[in-house]
Amino acid sequence: MTSLLRPVVLLMLLFVLHGSCYYSPSYQPESVTGSLTGDVQNWAIMIQNYISQLASDGIMRDKTQRLLDTANYTYEKKNGTHIVNEVRNELSGYFAKKKSAAEKLATKIGELYDERQRANASAVHPTTLDQLPSSVYLDSDVPTTLRDETLLFDSKFRKHITKANSTVKISDEVPRNIKLTVDAVSFSAGLNDLFTSNLEQDSTMRWQYYGSTAGVFRLYPGREWDTNFAGFYNDYDPRLRPWYIAATSGPKDVVIILDCSLSMIDDGKFVIAQAVAKIVINTLTKQDYVNVICARASHWDEVGKWKAYSTDVLSCQQDKLVAATNAHRKDLIEKIDNLEPMGTSELEKGFEVAFKLLHGTSRTGCQSLIVLITDGKDTDGESVRCGPGYYTRSGYVPGPVCKYNWTKTWDLVKQKNPQTATRIFSYLTKDDGESFPGKLACENRGSMKKLLSGENLISEMSNYFSFLSTNVRAEFGLWTSPYLDMGGLGVMVTHAIPIFSTDIDRVIGVVGVDCTLDEIEFKLARYQWGSVYSFLVNKDGETIFHPLMKPSSNLKEDPIFIPIFQLEKEMSGGTAPTNFSIVERGMRTGSTVGSVFVEDARDGVSATYFYAALNDSEFGFAFSLSPTDQEYRRSKEPENKTVFQTMERSSYYNLLIEYNRTVVRNRFPNVFPYLDVKYDDPKYPGLRVTYKHSSIFLAPKCHCDSVEYIFNDDLATKTVSAHEWINGNEPDVGCPDSSKVGQKYEKGIRADVLITQPIEIEWKQRNFEALNKVKWTYVGLRSGVFRTYPGHRSTRSYDPTARPWYKRAAKDPSKTSISTPYMDAAGVGKIITISQALFEGMTPRNETECEQDYGEGPYPGGCTCIRNEDCKSRSCYKSDGPGHNRAKHRCATERVEGVTSLDLLYSDFHEKTMEIMKSSDANSSRSCSSTSTYTCPNGDPGCSTRCYLFDTSANMIVDPDFELAKDIEVSKYAGVTMGKKEGEIMRELIFKHQFFIRKDSVEFQGTCSIAGGQKVTLKGLPTNPEEQDDYYKTKGPIPKFSNDYGCIQDLVSFSVNRSALGSSGMLTGNVSGPCMQGFYYVTALPSTNLFLLVIENWKNEQQSNFFNFNCRITQKIVNAGAYRIINGTCADEGTTSSTLLEQNKCPQLMDVNIPCTYQQANHNSISKSLFSVIILLYFFLPVF
Repeated sequence: MTSLLRPVVLLMLLFVLHGSCYYSPSYQPESVTGSLTGDVQNWAIMIQNYISQLASDGIMRDKTQRLLDTANYTYEKKNGTHIVNEVRNELSGYFAKKKSAAEKLATKIGELYDERQRANASAVHPTTLDQLPSSVYLDSDVPTTLRDETLLFDSKFRKHITKANSTVKISDEVPRNIKLTVDAVSFSAGLNDLFTSNLEQDSTMRWQYYGSTAGVFRLYPGREWDTNFAGFYNDYDPRLRPWYIAATSGPKDVVIILDCSLSMIDDGKFVIAQAVAKIVINTLTKQDYVNVICARASHWDEVGKWKAYSTDVLSCQQDKLVAATNAHRKDLIEKIDNLEPMGTSELEKGFEVAFKLLHGTSRTGCQSLIVLITDGKDTDGESVRCGPGYYTRSGYVPGPVCKYNWTKTWDLVKQKNPQTATRIFSYLTKDDGESFPGKLACENRGSMKKLLSGENLISEMSNYFSFLSTNVRAEFGLWTSPYLDMGGLGVMVTHAIPIFSTDIDRVIGVVGVDCTLDEIEFKLARYQWGSVYSFLVNKDGETIFHPLMKPSSNLKEDPIFIPIFQLEKEMSGGTAPTNFSIVERGMRTGSTVGSVFVEDARDGVSATYFYAALNDSEFGFAFSLSPTDQEYRRSKEPENKTVFQTMERSSYYNLLIEYNRTVVRNRFPNVFPYLDVKYDDPKYPGLRVTYKHSSIFLAPKCHCDSVEYIFNDDLATKTVSAHEWINGNEPDVGCPDSSKVGQKYEKGIRADVLITQPIEIEWKQRNFEALNKVKWTYVGLRSGVFRTYPGHRSTRSYDPTARPWYKRAAKDPSKTSISTPYMDAAGVGKIITISQALFEGMTPRNETECEQDYGEGPYPGGCTCIRNEDCKSRSCYKSDGPGHNRAKHRCATERVEGVTSLDLLYSDFHEKTMEIMKSSDANSSRSCSSTSTYTCPNGDPGCSTRCYLFDTSANMIVDPDFELAKDIEVSKYAGVTMGKKEGEIMRELIFKHQFFIRKDSVEFQGTCSIAGGQKVTLKGLPTNPEEQDDYYKTKGPIPKFSNDYGCIQDLVSFSVNRSALGSSGMLTGNVSGPCMQGFYYVTALPSTNLFLLVIENWKNEQQSNFFNFNCRITQKIVNAGAYRIINGTCADEGTTSSTLLEQNKCPQLMDVNIPCTYQQANHNSISKSLFSVIILLYFFLPVF
């Protein structure tokens, strides 16, 4: 062994020996038993009792439930077919208006263009933009042109706009004062009157616009353009937006071939190649098919080592083209970014694979393109050899330098593309090797372009984009896939119509009219009740809206939409429900309303799906009704309402400060002084609160016109309207139909406000030890009514039924639910939420009905019971509600009416639970609250007792480290899982005890973050509801920096299998691993969603090395969470039974001829050079 190798081997041996200590525990796990079994059982009972008492004293669920039980109810039969027809008519009308507006714009702009063309021959027109009047030219990028316009903030557009005129945005890459640009600006100004008329006729209209082939974009209403971080205006080229490309280019099949050989590594050539490929991908739409090939081959290097490389298809589906959905585009772009140029040139194989993909069954069949990006070099340098080399007496002789024969590729392409049906666009990166890519492009009816840098690539690639917009005779409009609006209105769909001029026989641009997705979501949410939910899909079966998906307002990037059958699959079986294909087909193609009963609907619950397709759009929707939703019990207002009409018993709207506005004071002069609103109270910094009363918030779905409510900034008028309604006597007739004007609130909203009012009195009279630690107490009802004490403002779009605390309690209504710690929205610190479900008022049933219909149980609401297990609702209690057997305990109604909760400071909850967990042994160091250590079983010092509370999803609720984390260090306490904290124990609970069941799923709409620094302050960020509501209009022109971005994620979650606890109700065991060692106990707090984990003889091993790899691996294996999928996903597969060509759905191709030239190699000059060398050698080499 050489002296050089000895230190290396020694280091390796030390590493192995050091690493082995992780798996050599200092004591034998099986030889140690715990001494805290009895204590742990007692602790669990005492903590459960503490939570129950806290809920009883603080939430007062029983008293709120009594209010619901003693309320009056009316029964209402729900007709699913009638409701679907009503929704269909409303949504169809909504889309029809947008389509009609776009068609008017398309007709008008075509006329304006043709008039301009005819007038050009005989009239003199302005030649520069500054010669145009302001009625024609207002530039979004030139504030001086907007100085005479009054830009007013409009909540529906969320920007300062002018409705008096449109504005023009000209791409940075478009010359501003050429005839083409000036003409486009000039003639498109004729749309202004029609823009205004469309908006006047449809108040739900959003952006209307025209994008020309010249790169000019005219937008109405007019606005100043957005800026970037540096304050410069963002660029915008309409020709590259999804709505423009989808309308003009038609469906196409695209294969990108990247030259990944080593020669591309020099001078930034491969960076340019990657950028070109990503631009091509980003300008595709879901109607296109695509794949990317990295072309290269293996070789030897200059010292004879074999370097293995291959030509690879980048998509996770390597044997076919994939639909250019957002999921596949993200996948391909990420893989392109991860490529490194290595290997020798091998483009023949690349083209062979490309044609195989283009001729497969997964394609459109309408038009096919190959985009080649190469440096055109036929060698890759001295380090790339095409032979292994050999040894001589003089030493090693390397193999020959690889020199590629381009003729083989030309011949292959000629063979595979004899009719030149596939066009080839070649991009040469910097080098002079034009012959190879140029010949390929020109002989295959394409074009070749040399790129000297990566700047202005969109303009440099004009040959490609111009071809796409001129080769298809596109004359019909379409609805785009949903995308993120660059104007700030969130996710939207556009009805885009290409404008085809018959005078010049080509496309001159595209008009578009937008629909925002949040409006559609609000409209659907209005028609939901009980456990009913709705969803919206497009003609491809992709889900646009579904309760399991993120709200459109929360998305970071263009959305990735999931096939509806993946969301509606039965949870346990993991397959689409039986007969659901009928529902899907009806939504996509049906012309009438339909319904299907499905026994195994989502989560295994039976349901009836009512569905319909929407006219004048490519969307369809459905409602899912469970059997209990067919008959709807709606609460009625108390018969005597006079008791609620004094100031002391009135209800007050949550916008407290608005009671001090002139408009509201004139109507209710004494309310604001009476409420005694306090600002910046020590307990509620930065907030306005009143201790006199609770406040009422009405979620968007409480309003007949949710969209109008959301975008109406007249808060004073809102307050007057809400206060008058919730305290008034007007008959509650419900929302009017679209042809009438009537009340603003859904039927039953006032009843819920009045029924819950008395609980405010109980909340105000509470007196218990932890009261000063309680931040908020509240009740949210399924109608969207939200009452909270002390009274304060909620954010405008808040919906209590969509909040985690509501869903958690409603999912398991028989248990008290405790949340994970989180940062209070007002910034007052770490809090937890304790929640309890409220059941619909007691159902009157007689004993005979219960026994005859339900035998030995479980029984429905209203039947007598002895224990919770007797009831379908798992809740048995004594109720004052009407019906038989009022003196006995009865089962709660199965339907959850609401959830009531309180928010408690985490520090108080932590302190109380730790105080409870004191050892019965005189040795108090074994208590959970003890900060001292004790001797380990093997005699070593440093052991302690570690205690946690965790929930049914393995989230840590109480953790000693949470108390040490600063409030602003959210990542250290919010969403922390057991796998991350105690990986070894989590592993045992999963694999040994089957206590946790793992579930994997794909999140197509995930949010990932770039690693960054921890926040040190919330200063400058919107924290309270008022700031959050106003942020979109006070945020300023320069966007805030965000670490977040959209991504596809693998979701790993766990659920508890309670039966694994066995008859003893406890799991125990010894563990010793790379993170820790100790003896653990796990037991349930049965009446809650919590479990207690106690670890005796706990000793931390994580810090025994400066970086404990084994510990990190142990934690990662069993940790729950959302993980970015690095290598893409094949979950978004899609299915195609036939091509668009076979379905006769391809648009007419114009068969455009493209100019194509390239610099051919000068063979004569090469021959002369070779001849000169031969002559020199002849005369100067010695003769042997």
